[in-house]
Amino acid sequence: MANVNNPHGLAWLGICISGGPAMLEQFEKDASEAAAIYPGDAVNQEADGNIEANSATPGTTLFSGVALDHGAALTLTKHRVIVSPDAIFEAQSDDDATGLVAADAGLNANLILGAGNATTLKSGHEIDTSTKATTATLDVKLRKLLAVEGNAYGEFARFEIMFNNHRNAYAVAGV
Repeated sequence: MANVNNPHGLAWLGICISGGPAMLEQFEKDASEAAAIYPGDAVNQEADGNIEANSATPGTTLFSGVALDHGAALTLTKHRVIVSPDAIFEAQSDDDATGLVAADAGLNANLILGAGNATTLKSGHEIDTSTKATTATLDVKLRKLLAVEGNAYGEFARFEIMFNNHRNAYAVAGV
């Protein structure tokens, strides 16, 4: 059975490599930000300390974490953000025909920062399977296939991931 195409951003799995709880911080998205922020969006911090979701450059941006709240475009909003650099998330791979396979575990990839859905309030962020490589400067590490019913290797596979490029990066044993 083929995987379902259901972009939903990065969903925290409730665990961190360190074994401790995830760190949360509150940030603001300023009213001049033209893009909305959706739960599951990977966000980055601007020079003024506010966050944004869809203007990062994949492979070169230090992400600050993953937003848990929705904030409409052109509106000042507050957001809880998982800022733990060792937090483990799951995300869907994009529509590349080969998708993700068992041999991709341990590789790295960039994120596709797709716009969210204003009706469902789901993030449009996905794993960009065309970028998977050993290059450690890519956005995320591909850990393994998410072990849930109805998820298989291939197109739209859901994988466990964690950030490679994170604003609060520190050495994590075993990563």
